[in-house]
Amino acid sequence: MPSYTFRCGDCREDRQVLTDLATADGLELVCTSCGGSMTRAPVLVVNVIGPATEARRAANDAKAEEIFKPCGHKYQCRCGVRLSKPNPFKQEIKKAHGFVDED
Repeated sequence: MPSYTFRCGDCREDRQVLTDLATADGLELVCTSCGGSMTRAPVLVVNVIGPATEARRAANDAKAEEIFKPCGHKYQCRCGVRLSKPNPFKQEIKKAHGFVDED
């Protein structure tokens, strides 16, 4: 359950209350300090996007350009994937998909 801040209109005292949003919007409390009316305080949301983010993105792009696979591809490929031994479940998989007749 979310916690909402309620602030007194007279003395600016704060109080945290655990309740749902619908109840918090219509709720009015009595301040324990001065007896004034406490209502839900507005929520301040700040998003900070600065030059550090752009610099980090450029560094990540440069690093991605430097990465090469042994096969020469710059993207994820399966050229380098080789099984060291045969798949023991290959026949069972084929049977499950109907590629091999069951004997």
